Amino acid sequence: MNREPLLSIGVCAVLVAVGLVRALSYSQGALGDTVRHSILGILAYNPASHLNVQFFKILATPSVVAMFYLYFRWRNADVPFHFSGARSPHLHTIDFESPILRVALTSIITAHWLVLEWFKFNAAGFYPWSPLENRSLNVVVLILSQAVAFWGMKYLSFEPLAASVLPEDANNRSPVAEHPRSSSW
Repeated sequence: MNREPLLSIGVCAVLVAVGLVRALSYSQGALGDTVRHSILGILAYNPASHLNVQFFKILATPSVVAMFYLYFRWRNADVPFHFSGARSPHLHTIDFESPILRVALTSIITAHWLVLEWFKFNAAGFYPWSPLENRSLNVVVLILSQAVAFWGMKYLSFEPLAASVLPEDANNRSPVAEHPRSSSW
């Protein structure tokens, strides 16, 4: 088994799980109470905890990027990858190593969070909101969240999980490997 893709999948699965627990804890009904009072409560939204309210946002953008990674990883599970790094022209994936696409994806996700922050401080009755929150600090933490996601994206591996899928000779180039890397959806 290849360790890099296993590590990528593991880290992303944990980030998606954390994001899901966090999102479920925002519910004001029985579901939110169940999450907050379960063993996963440490990950849940707690409006009385300054650290929880302000700094948990650092995982916001990486959690969404992880969801995209797992989706594209699953979507392309049956498409062969080649040791040369070239990808099939039929892939429906994002080139996570491309700085332009990393900036675009993380900026779109961060813009979404910033719109929610605007509503949090300008719309009456918007939940989740805590008196411990600070608008300026929230924006700074969300920008840091974008930077963490941007940096981490380039390390996500789309290599095959099984080492036997890799060709034995790295110089043996297949016709698919001749195509330039595709960054299309």
